[in-house]
Amino acid sequence: MADRGGVVYDTKELSWDVLKTEIDLGWRWRATVVDGVLFCYDYLGKIRGFDENVGCWRELKGLDSGGLHKFLCGATMANVGGNLCVLWERKGVGKEMEIGCAEISIRKSSVSGNELWGSIVWSQVILVVPNGSSVVHCLAVGL
Repeated sequence: MADRGGVVYDTKELSWDVLKTEIDLGWRWRATVVDGVLFCYDYLGKIRGFDENVGCWRELKGLDSGGLHKFLCGATMANVGGNLCVLWERKGVGKEMEIGCAEISIRKSSVSGNELWGSIVWSQVILVVPNGSSVVHCLAVGL
């Protein structure tokens, strides 16, 4: 996949194809799928989800009061036990950088089914590293 003009592999058809315009226009790399919805953060730093059944990108609501900052760069996502896990970088003290992590439970609106809502299960700094370090990828591994 790429930021624009990406391709997708269909695991059922075992074939590659060009991304549909609707998904390609909102796509940012470092994304993950939770409950059939592709999640990533947009150029404004907000988490968005693309549900192919609806055919459009929607903002993940309910996170404004949770203390998460906007993810402008250096964030990555994974599906951990059916929840959205987000890791990000932020400036620490002195020559340090902090790696933050949040686990977010996801639900679709029961009224319209077209809204995506998130609730922060937990959020904290999980690691302090030297400046210049970066999160390259996030992968959930079940043991």
